[in-house]
Amino acid sequence: MNRLPPLAIALAAALLWLAIGLWQRAAAGTPLNAALIAELPLTLVVFGLSFVWARLRRR
Repeated sequence: MNRLPPLAIALAAALLWLAIGLWQRAAAGTPLNAALIAELPLTLVVFGLSFVWARLRRR
């Protein structure tokens, strides 16, 4: 069975995190540009953690 590469898993997790965060902030009335800037730092953390998790899980 072929598995997705760790980069693809991390990218999917980060994009999902970003989309949910943008949706919640936009629903609360935050402008999209401000919401994107607010969500980017934690999105990068989620990307990094999920990349490490995916790499370690493949072993």
